[in-house]
Amino acid sequence: MKKSRISPLIHRGRHIGGKAIGTMGFCTSLAVGRESSHPQWLQVTNIDLEIPNLPDRFRGKRIVHISDLHCSNTVTEKYLQKCINRVNSLDPDIVILTGDYITYDFSGRFRKKAVELVSRIRNTHGVYACMGNHDYGMGIFKRTHKHRMCGMIEGMENHGINVLRNESTVLEIDGCQLWLVGLGDLWANDFRPEAAFKNVPDNAAVIALVHNPDGLDHLHDYSVDAVMSGHTHGVASEHRWMRSAKKRSYHAGLYDIRGKKLYVNRGLGRLGRARLNAPPEITVCTLC
Repeated sequence: MKKSRISPLIHRGRHIGGKAIGTMGFCTSLAVGRESSHPQWLQVTNIDLEIPNLPDRFRGKRIVHISDLHCSNTVTEKYLQKCINRVNSLDPDIVILTGDYITYDFSGRFRKKAVELVSRIRNTHGVYACMGNHDYGMGIFKRTHKHRMCGMIEGMENHGINVLRNESTVLEIDGCQLWLVGLGDLWANDFRPEAAFKNVPDNAAVIALVHNPDGLDHLHDYSVDAVMSGHTHGVASEHRWMRSAKKRSYHAGLYDIRGKKLYVNRGLGRLGRARLNAPPEITVCTLC
């Protein structure tokens, strides 16, 4: 009897502690409880994603979308493992990852951890991923980081993850097709939609993986029904080094832009900066 009265208080304390630490920019295992019924900082968002021309075989399939793990000193491996456990508990049909698996990883050790983490994702019909700006590396070390990014991509692919960098693939179930297109990162000057969409047939059902949601503005001439992104961490404005803040066109949630759906996931990780009212997120998209 005594244990049952104390247990909810413990869970509430963990929730408050995890939320407070996360708001300051650090992600620890306190943010994720063992059971989804208990209060926690991590949120699971459920949406219906309408896709024109979607084959009947795909209707009702559930895509679990995560982004921006930012595996680093400020985002613990234990926390990310709990997030992956929560993804697996949702029994996804398809899993989509939209980049920034690490932050400023100068040694390469966090890339290895990130590969190990995403390799533990369970699914029915595959895991599909694109790259984010941090995965490419920063500044004068870009050449070295690009080599390490290629190693990270190879590691992910060796674990069965379909990494799409300016290319497409088709997911087929009982003869019905859903096309998935992955773009390179916009800020890394590796965004090449002409290459990514060249094999996609007209009138196909198409979902694009684009780390930076601003990429949508470059896709209006292409056959794409829905775009899944991350990058923003749910924050409505961006600061790029010494430039003044710029208001984002798309920062969180579901948008309908000129007939194309866009979902911006708030991400799992943080960069060590305060984030108010933007808890980490796992999105469950039911195709319809």
